[in-house]
Amino acid sequence: MRIPHIPTGLSSNHLTQSVLIPSVRKASTNSTNTDWVAWLKRGASTESGGPSGKCLLFAGLGSYPHTPIAPTPSSLRVWDEASEALLSPDATIGYETRGMGDAGLKQVKGWMRGWVEGRSLEELMKRPDVTAAFILSSSIAILASAQEKMGSPTLLPEGTTHLAGHGFIGTLTALVASGRLDLGTGVRLARIYASLPPSPPQTYPRSHLTTVLSARHFHSLSSPSYFVPPPSPPPASEEDDPFPPVTSTESEAESSSTPLKRRRAMQLILDEIHSLQRDWERENEITGSGGTIGPRQEWASAGIINSSKVLVVTGTHHAVLQVIERLQQLNLANPVMDVAMPCPYHTKLMTHAIPKFRDVLERCYFENSKPNGPIVLDPMTTHPITNPSYALLPHLTGQLRWHKTLHRLYSQPVPAVGHFQTVGKGAKGLGIMLRGEIKKRPQGSTPISISELISGDTKEDKERKDRIEGAMRKLNEQRRKSS
Repeated sequence: MRIPHIPTGLSSNHLTQSVLIPSVRKASTNSTNTDWVAWLKRGASTESGGPSGKCLLFAGLGSYPHTPIAPTPSSLRVWDEASEALLSPDATIGYETRGMGDAGLKQVKGWMRGWVEGRSLEELMKRPDVTAAFILSSSIAILASAQEKMGSPTLLPEGTTHLAGHGFIGTLTALVASGRLDLGTGVRLARIYASLPPSPPQTYPRSHLTTVLSARHFHSLSSPSYFVPPPSPPPASEEDDPFPPVTSTESEAESSSTPLKRRRAMQLILDEIHSLQRDWERENEITGSGGTIGPRQEWASAGIINSSKVLVVTGTHHAVLQVIERLQQLNLANPVMDVAMPCPYHTKLMTHAIPKFRDVLERCYFENSKPNGPIVLDPMTTHPITNPSYALLPHLTGQLRWHKTLHRLYSQPVPAVGHFQTVGKGAKGLGIMLRGEIKKRPQGSTPISISELISGDTKEDKERKDRIEGAMRKLNEQRRKSS
């Protein structure tokens, strides 16, 4: 058994001895140490009038990373450990440092802290492997700095009940922050994920494209509510599942807060993408590929549903352009921006990477969650993560259901989250999207607040300090004038 390493300078109060997680995800009330039991207990306490929870949101790959400011001894220790881990091989998970020597890096103590400074996002994404590890490390450094300033006994701020990360890197950050994975393994996994080959080995390399699209909210054609991907395999029983399958009534209630015209537009967007997919599949059959994606064949899909208005389309370059052209012709959506991703994640174009990446994940040591510990949500299934090595694999080919994940968190009856906190400037966009969704809730809904945690201080703390400093300056000026 591999002994997990506790990061230097991080609180280890939330780490306990545990046994290895079984290879199959389970949810049973016979166990006293599962996410499901913890979730149900917390939901019961909320319904009985207990305090509402706090959820931390972590940025994923593709957002401009947070630039470190105002270092503290704790945050510097995080950077030191993360930097050293990225340059140290780990045979347990098959991590190698090949390619790090020619990155133009100043390989000194804590070198990764200065990775973002002076670089544009385009430049950073030329080395997505280092940038992915940086995004994870910066979030943990912010939490460590806040812990030091607040004198908290744990890495997570007081009152934190849930953690959710955008995509693989965000979810990996949440697992490290919760103490279920050590920092060194976390940054190595981040680099491995961002270094996967975008095309099958020994094939003609495919050019891929990732584009953010925004639905045109004024579209008024009639159609059902927005598409929800097929559910994951059900747990042991519906009684054990805090998120039972959504019925038609619940689906209508859930989507009732979304403007009708926008829901229709989003559904029509997805319908058009599915129509193009059927065309591409027929072309593949004609070419004799048996429906699989060959080196010169086209494919694209809605890999990420960020909100009721925003989705991310990924696929082969020509296929994504076809999607954009079709949606613009139908007056359904506009392209917002291209994102320079290293691979066509969240599409079946990454099927070739599954065997190797599964082996890497199965070699990692993940701590079991504690009954009273924070819940880490899986943005692929919208359920709590029980087996991380199993839950992280679908980030290669599955659809990221970020909009649905947030809806689970801020909607009744399970459970009430009264405050969301984005960690680092890189997660600011997640807060903006969340504010837009919360505004659509019915009148009389429980108030929900959103704040930013940046270098140990929330945005509100920073504004309060600025007001105090401004008042003190005015007071000193008045004293000087009176004297």
